[in-house]
Amino acid sequence: MWVFCFYLALCWFCFFEFEQPRLNNESTVRFGADSPTYWEAVNYRKDHANAEFDLLSFGSNLIGPVAIGAALQSGIAVNLFNTLLFFIAVEVACTIPGVDRYRLLFLLMICSETAPALVTLNKEIMVLFSALLLAKFVYSTKRSWFLLGTVLLFSFFTRWEQIAIIFLFLFLRRKGSIFERKPRLAVAFVVAVLTVSYSLIAMLPGSGIVGFMRFARGANTIAKFNAIQAHFGFPLVMVPKIIMDISGELLRPATYFAMFRDFGFGDIHSWFIVPAFSLVLIPLLAIAYFKGLLNPRRPIALLIIIYLLVVALTPFVQPRYNYFVYVLLCLELAKKEDPAGRNLTSGELVPA
Repeated sequence: MWVFCFYLALCWFCFFEFEQPRLNNESTVRFGADSPTYWEAVNYRKDHANAEFDLLSFGSNLIGPVAIGAALQSGIAVNLFNTLLFFIAVEVACTIPGVDRYRLLFLLMICSETAPALVTLNKEIMVLFSALLLAKFVYSTKRSWFLLGTVLLFSFFTRWEQIAIIFLFLFLRRKGSIFERKPRLAVAFVVAVLTVSYSLIAMLPGSGIVGFMRFARGANTIAKFNAIQAHFGFPLVMVPKIIMDISGELLRPATYFAMFRDFGFGDIHSWFIVPAFSLVLIPLLAIAYFKGLLNPRRPIALLIIIYLLVVALTPFVQPRYNYFVYVLLCLELAKKEDPAGRNLTSGELVPA
C-alpha cells in the first residue's frame, strides 16, 4: 500500500510536470494519448456555443471525455475525478470473492497506461471503471441491473464498440443457450459474425473502411491484412492481427528510436507509454494462458477473447485499445483459486 501511495505521488508529479504546463500553453509535451484532442474540443465548444460539433461518429466517440472536461473545466479537477473513479472501481472489484486487493493494485500499477488514465482527460479511466464493474456483474450470483446499466452508460461514453461487445457477450452467455454449453462454438460464431459484417460494410460505397483500404497500395502489412479480411478472409488474418495489436511497434523497434530522434520528449505517450504497455500486456496474456485463465469456459476469458477479436478487426494497430483486456487480466490474476482449480468466485470447477 505504501508503494501504491508513492505511485499516486508519482502520477501527480507527472501531471504537474507534463499535463498542467500543456494545459497552460507552456508546453506541447503529450503525456495522455488523446487528451489534447479532448481539451481542444472542450475549448472549441465553449468558444463557439452555437457551432455544430460532431462528438459521435462511426469512427470516433468524444462524448465522454468532452462531457467530463466541460463539467470540471480544469486539469486538477479531472485528475481528482479520475482517481475517484479508480478507487470506486477497485473497491467494487474487491467485493468479488477471492480478489486480492494488493495484487490487483500492483498489476494495475505496473501498466504504463494507468498513469495517464489517472491524471489526464481520457477514455482509459472509463474503460477501467466499466471493465471492473462488468466483472462484478458477471461474477455476481444475483445480477444487479443497476450495475449493468452503469457499465453500459460508461461504455457509451467510451466507445460504441464496447457496448456492442458487451451485448454480444451477454447474448452468448445467456443461460441455457448452446453457446453457454459450447463456448468454443461461441468463439466461432463471433469470428463468423465479424467476418461477414466487416466484408459487407467494406463493400458499401463511400465507407470509411474502403477509404482506409487504399493504403494497401503502399505495401503496408496491416493494409494488406485489411484487404484480405474485406473479402471474407478475417479468419486467415485474425491471429497475426491480434499479435500486431498487442505488440504494436515492438515488432519494429527502430520506429521508436526514429520517433525519439524526431520529437525527443515531446510525445512521451507514443515513444514510451505505448511500448511499455505492450511489454506488460504480452507477459500477462502468456501467464493467463498457461494458468488456464483464457479457457473460453470461463466467462471473463470469453469476454477477453471477444474483445481481442473485435480490436483485431479494426483497420489500424493501436495497442492501448486493449486496455480493457489488460484490466480484466489483472482481475483474473488477482483472484485466488483452491488447489483443485475451483474458482472461489463461482464455485465452478474450470479445466485448464
